[in-house]
Amino acid sequence: MSTIDCDTPRSSLGEPAWRAVCKTAAEHAQRGCGLSWDHWVTLFSSEIDAQASRLPEEQRAQALQIAQEWGYATPAERQETQDWNAENGYCSHGIELGYCPSGCDSDY
Repeated sequence: MSTIDCDTPRSSLGEPAWRAVCKTAAEHAQRGCGLSWDHWVTLFSSEIDAQASRLPEEQRAQALQIAQEWGYATPAERQETQDWNAENGYCSHGIELGYCPSGCDSDY
């Protein structure tokens, strides 16, 4: 995924600019998710984490709160979803084993 324009730390969180970052990350995730919600959340949230890490520490919580409007999930929440999927017969993309177009069930 390409880097979104948020490469340099800024002195204040420009909310409109951050919302544009979130919108772009959501669009990128949509193109790569294969219509799987779980995979979309992973793609989107991972990109948001990468972009938020470029912000000054004191702005990250607000940035992540804004990203939740798009469906951002914390790393712990994503891990919980992955654990649930694994325990209930779903692949890492959130698709039932045997139906994932990526062949995730080929190891089983």
